[in-house]
Amino acid sequence: MARDDLYIAVPSSFRCPISLDVMKSPVKLLVKHLDINCFSSLTKIICFARESEENREFLAKMDGFFSKVLDFMRNAESGIKIVEQVVKILDLMLTKISDKKPLLETNCLSTILLVLQRGNSDSQIEAVRLLESIAVDGESKLKIGQKEGLVAELVKSLRKENPRLIEASLSFFIAITMPKRIKTVVIQYRIIPELKYLLSQPNTTTSITEKALELLEELSTSKEGRVEIWHDSVLLGRIGETVLKVSSNATEHAVAILWSGCYLFRDRKAQEAVASSNGMTKLLLLMQSNCSPAVRQMSGDLVKVLGVNYKLCLSNYDTKTTHIMPC
Repeated sequence: MARDDLYIAVPSSFRCPISLDVMKSPVKLLVKHLDINCFSSLTKIICFARESEENREFLAKMDGFFSKVLDFMRNAESGIKIVEQVVKILDLMLTKISDKKPLLETNCLSTILLVLQRGNSDSQIEAVRLLESIAVDGESKLKIGQKEGLVAELVKSLRKENPRLIEASLSFFIAITMPKRIKTVVIQYRIIPELKYLLSQPNTTTSITEKALELLEELSTSKEGRVEIWHDSVLLGRIGETVLKVSSNATEHAVAILWSGCYLFRDRKAQEAVASSNGMTKLLLLMQSNCSPAVRQMSGDLVKVLGVNYKLCLSNYDTKTTHIMPC
């Protein structure tokens, strides 16, 4: 008799090798015997979870499933291969985990750090996504930021030749750096030079450039970030180069950084760096483009403050076209 109401996809490993019938409670059996044959069982659970949303929902509702998985997370001595499998399961089921607080335990964070240090590239990306998913409030962000070695390892990942890992790490930092104390920690681990490096690479993707600029904008709201960004003429030049060249999002973040330094805080070194890199010309062009009202307003403010202090910059802007000039 047909069973049209059955929607859960069943991997071949859950069928009897002789009769090919579906075994009774195969997943529960796998979870029960994780300690005995953990790698094989974890692999089969991953296959089951990947099959469909219904399968992941089934696992999430199973009594004791997440508890068993967390036991492995608390014990990094299980070995890197086992831990990678566990992180993969958690990554597949991020939206199904209602209580993520246990993942903030010191042992769990140590296990995630182990994956970042010794795991393969896919596992590292999954670990970063897992970290971002548990950084939901100030307390959780602080715990992650204060975990010894974790921020340092994530900063190092920005130099790896894996755009997906770099993008995941940038997304994590954007999510975690809102608290002032975390900004200070991240800056101390020299993340700004790494962002400068990303902006200087010719093959950096649009998405990575946008995220790097967004993170720099966030870091510039702290005193330490402002000093380091605005007093680095090369970095400001890289930021200015992205205006009108990458995307509207990149332009908006770049202009916000320049506006904060040059107009809001009237930092002299920042003004000099922007003026010397032909910033006035770009800002005038930007004001005539199809940019957002907010960007146009910030550009106008920048043109005013730069025009007052560095009128000689306007001599580089010679054209017969009528343009908006500074007041």
